[in-house]
Amino acid sequence: MTKTLRSSCPINYCLEQFGDTWSLIVVRDIVFNGKSTFGDFMESAEGISSKLLSNRLGRLVETGILAKEKDALNGRIYRYSLTAKGKELLPILHAMIVWGAEHGSQNPQLLAWARELKRDPAEADQEALQKPK
Repeated sequence: MTKTLRSSCPINYCLEQFGDTWSLIVVRDIVFNGKSTFGDFMESAEGISSKLLSNRLGRLVETGILAKEKDALNGRIYRYSLTAKGKELLPILHAMIVWGAEHGSQNPQLLAWARELKRDPAEADQEALQKPK
């Protein structure tokens, strides 16, 4: 299903892909929290409803941001992972983390991590994508 865009503006395209609270939270949870199943995402602190989560996962798969595969050990469970297109979102996540930590966080550890991320984003990408899931 191809969605008609409101305009050809690149910012509009991004907002139509991720202009909701939950899509980037799902991507964040995959990259930085090692989550990969519906149940994993339901445990996130933000408290997404199961209906909304199901919708967002479907949309992220449909747009090619996530891949969906049956679990090798339990065929009733699906695992979600970033596609190459999804991995291209990492610089956007980095910028949001740094900006959000610098302007909205009172947590010194989070601020220190955001500054390290700003200093060497390539290393942060490798660490996040290679950690055990």
